[in-house]
Amino acid sequence: MTTTKLSSKPGILATTRAGEWWANKFSPLLATFYATAGLLGSPLLPLLGRLLGLVLALLVGAIYVSIVNDWTDLAADAAAGKTNRLAGRPAWFVGLALGGCLLAGSAFGLYFWHLGHRVAWLYLAAWVVYSLYSLPPVRLKARGLAGVLADASGAHLLPQLLVVAAVEAWLGRAVPGAWWAAVGTWALACGLRGIVWHQLGDAAADAQAGVDTLVVRWGAGRVQRLGQAVVFPVEVVAFGMVLGLSQPGWALALLGLYGGLEWCRWRIWGYRPVVLVPDARMVLTDYYLLFYPLAFLLPQCLRYPPDGLVLALHGALFGPAAWPLVQEARVYVNVLTRRVKA
Repeated sequence: MTTTKLSSKPGILATTRAGEWWANKFSPLLATFYATAGLLGSPLLPLLGRLLGLVLALLVGAIYVSIVNDWTDLAADAAAGKTNRLAGRPAWFVGLALGGCLLAGSAFGLYFWHLGHRVAWLYLAAWVVYSLYSLPPVRLKARGLAGVLADASGAHLLPQLLVVAAVEAWLGRAVPGAWWAAVGTWALACGLRGIVWHQLGDAAADAQAGVDTLVVRWGAGRVQRLGQAVVFPVEVVAFGMVLGLSQPGWALALLGLYGGLEWCRWRIWGYRPVVLVPDARMVLTDYYLLFYPLAFLLPQCLRYPPDGLVLALHGALFGPAAWPLVQEARVYVNVLTRRVKA
């Protein structure tokens, strides 16, 4: 009989799976916050307290998503022999965790309702979409295309639009429609690529457990080709619009640095950039993590020197995740320097 692979209970923090999503999801979200504020000509420091509150509101939602997803996956993970962080946890632990998230989320939702109805609806929609994604009887996760659309919307599209709406409401200035369209299209495409990547890696386990994901239903090859030929080009074009509407000079310079990083990986280690391959870091992931925020923080600091405090805080929050990239870049500089001298 197959059992869940879990020899001991993980710590309470580990049950949130924060290590899987904190930097990769939240650093780009904050980057969009910086970009939207810069687009509207506002310094960041006066918005810092509100930004921290927004991070907390999104953090509560992300923890809820992680717990409810693991809770509803207990049987499927056991059937597939996959690790589940809630395996062996008593029912009161799950109930307390979910109840605490819902209570905190309701408080943030009430605040957003007073801030602006658009902000509140976007925040509520993210909670509803992810509840429908995981919870039976709807359980969109096991409904093919609906599942990937729900995941991409709940994890990327709605949070990114929420950030734009919050900045607009706090500053009392309208965000151009082109910015809404660019951010929304990019976020949805990026989210689709992310969830398909995850499903490709879990395809065998999902098929064994009878979870009818898009990859299980359509086949890995077909979904992978669609992601590479359709979703990724849309993502690139939309993200190009995001950069072009805001700080194209800084963004392009940092894009060049990122391109150099990928080139070094290829020339030195033989790691070619991949668009959508399971168990491999996808192209642009590191740009979104490190360079996308810097493309807007650096010019903000030059224009408004006190915004350096925001840059320092961002470094404290995401520096540990980005530090391996910095160390990797140092290795490449040393290798290339030795080759030039030789």
